[in-house]
Amino acid sequence: MLSSAPFAHPISISISISFAPTIPNPVTIGVRLKHEALQLTHSLSSSTNQSVLTQEENNSGVYYDSLRVLEWDKLCDCVASFARTSLGREATKAKLWSLNQNYHESLRLLDETNAAVEMLKHGGCSLDFTGVDVLLVQSAIQRARRSSLVEGNEAMAVVSLLQYADALQHNLKLALKEDADWYRRFMPLTEVIMEFVINRSLVKLIQQIIDEDGSVKDSASPNLKRSRDQVRTLERRVYQLVDSLIRNERNDSSLMEVCNIEGRWCIKSSSDRMTSFKGLLLTSNSGVGSIVEPLPAVSLNDELQQARASVAKAEADALSMLATKMQNDLDDIELLLNRIIKLDVVNARATYGMSYGGSCPDLSPPRDGGKIAALEQARPVPVDFFIAQKTRVLVITGPNTGGKTICLKTIGLAVLMAKSGLHVLSSESVRIPWFDSVFADIGDEQSLTQSLSTFSGHLKQISEIQSQATCHSLVLLDEVGAGTNPLEGAALGMSLLESFAETGVLLTIATTHHGELKTLKYSNDAFENACMEFDEVNLKPTYKILWGVPGRSNAINIAERLGLSSIVVEKARELYGAASAEIDEIILDMEKLKQEYQELLDETQHHLMLSRDLYEKLLVARRKIMKHSAEQRFRKMRVISEAASKARSIIHKNVRQQRASATRAPLNIQKNTTDKESNHKKAINSGNTSSAANMKSSSAAVDVKQSPPIGKSKPPKVGDMVHILSLRKKGTVLKVDSFKEELLVQAGNLKLKLKLIDVET
Repeated sequence: MLSSAPFAHPISISISISFAPTIPNPVTIGVRLKHEALQLTHSLSSSTNQSVLTQEENNSGVYYDSLRVLEWDKLCDCVASFARTSLGREATKAKLWSLNQNYHESLRLLDETNAAVEMLKHGGCSLDFTGVDVLLVQSAIQRARRSSLVEGNEAMAVVSLLQYADALQHNLKLALKEDADWYRRFMPLTEVIMEFVINRSLVKLIQQIIDEDGSVKDSASPNLKRSRDQVRTLERRVYQLVDSLIRNERNDSSLMEVCNIEGRWCIKSSSDRMTSFKGLLLTSNSGVGSIVEPLPAVSLNDELQQARASVAKAEADALSMLATKMQNDLDDIELLLNRIIKLDVVNARATYGMSYGGSCPDLSPPRDGGKIAALEQARPVPVDFFIAQKTRVLVITGPNTGGKTICLKTIGLAVLMAKSGLHVLSSESVRIPWFDSVFADIGDEQSLTQSLSTFSGHLKQISEIQSQATCHSLVLLDEVGAGTNPLEGAALGMSLLESFAETGVLLTIATTHHGELKTLKYSNDAFENACMEFDEVNLKPTYKILWGVPGRSNAINIAERLGLSSIVVEKARELYGAASAEIDEIILDMEKLKQEYQELLDETQHHLMLSRDLYEKLLVARRKIMKHSAEQRFRKMRVISEAASKARSIIHKNVRQQRASATRAPLNIQKNTTDKESNHKKAINSGNTSSAANMKSSSAAVDVKQSPPIGKSKPPKVGDMVHILSLRKKGTVLKVDSFKEELLVQAGNLKLKLKLIDVET
């Protein structure tokens, strides 16, 4: 919906207004249009309390008139209704109505509102102050400062304040303990809450003295307990005495009853008969009866009155002591009360914004641009304002009931809301220029509270606006130049708008029906045209703005649609003239071209959005493919590495086995030789020489014994082939160490260091 203006440094103001079906029981910002189905969705309080108009800030009649026609007081009442305390509601109205903030103060107010919204969303740090009676707390502070007695209910209100502040601070600490980021998100309210000073000993003291209903407890002092016990005893005794007198009465005792008159126990008789006991007649009416205080009860009643006086004195002493204790903490209690009221004001702003679906505006500094996107609810009609920085005056034309006046009010209210720290009622984050003041001359017949202003009244209002507007002000003019001769009004309107452009007012937005004002754009770069679109087929306004196109009032067409006589309509068209009709046709063609251009632009933006989505998806797919490829490569490398590791392990194992076998082989050969020699000696010792075969064997044995060992033969040379006895394989001699009688032999892939006796040549 939002796009950048085609300018180097635009003031981009995008306003979304809603012309929606009626919301239950609303009082709208502007007016109910003739179309009952059309209504501004900015719903406000039905109260029209004008008390806020008495503020002393900015003592300018035109300034307050501007706020009044924008119905800012109603919005203040609506926001204040979200405050939970009476003093919070008053403070909210006063703060919103003052509008004396500079740019940095407005940013601070928005930060506070955002922090309160975060707290509401968190849920653990409630800013609901309903349980705190701030008026009673205020009264307790005032009494304590005067060293007067603090009432019991006032003391309990102080306890409620301290306990709520303690709970809020505790919950905030718990939230920060769970996630330290909440400290930043709750700022600047975090500092306000963490700086609460709470005297828990004072809370404990008040609870020891005052009961929950505000009465002084018996345990407040020994004297009080003793006096109250005495009162209860005396009341029981005197009641029993009076009751016994009634039961002992010989006459009809059913006509008598015990009663208490100003603290004294008496007998009330419904008849005028004489009684058998003596007493003091307090009242007597013929036919009604009498009230008598029996003489036996007089002394007890007197004693009872004295005991009650002692109770009152003991209670006063306890309350006086409590007031003295509170005086040490009055400054902290008063500061805490003020901070609670401040939090209530901030919470009212936040709750209002959340209730109506608002969003925080991005408030641009003075002399900078902004974008206002406001008020979306119940199928709104979005209206986008794109105003170049060089533009100082925007002229809006269009049909009656087209929404021009509501546009002005919506812009004015959105600017005031952002300046006051309120969330603008928009469906998305918005950017709004900061204005020091908003001046408005809106005297439309649609207002619920104002009748049509006179032409002279309009001129006086505009003159005062000119004298007070600055280079940071926003000026809103409705139907400029209306209410007089059309030619004179058009000339005067052109002069006024050129004057606002030349005097340096940051932005002036004016609505008009005068065609001459539409031509200012073509002679002065400080002007821009816009018009409210009108559906020529259905003869209904669409409430959309067309930029750069002057509009038409369509008064004759609307009159025809509303049922005016066809003869009158045709005569009007004839009087209107062919030239004017041709101009209207040109304007109509321009509007059609503008619509076609907008449709093409929307289609282009749609395709651009689709292209961006596809591009994002392609990037995601590419990242996935690259990630998958890297994972596959790493997996293969891991498999190869594992296989190589296994192969190395097998080779090392085989080498160790071969070396172990090579070490055991010479020992086996030496053992075999020793066994043969032993057998040979046995054969000689046996003396068996008769058999030729045995002789032959003996000769062979002698030959074996006398043949030199293999290791003692001539050593091989480098390059010779030798037979490795332990492996039963042949190998090539690589190196010969005659001194150590060792060889380095390569058998296949193996290189072995062997003794000379381990090989055969």
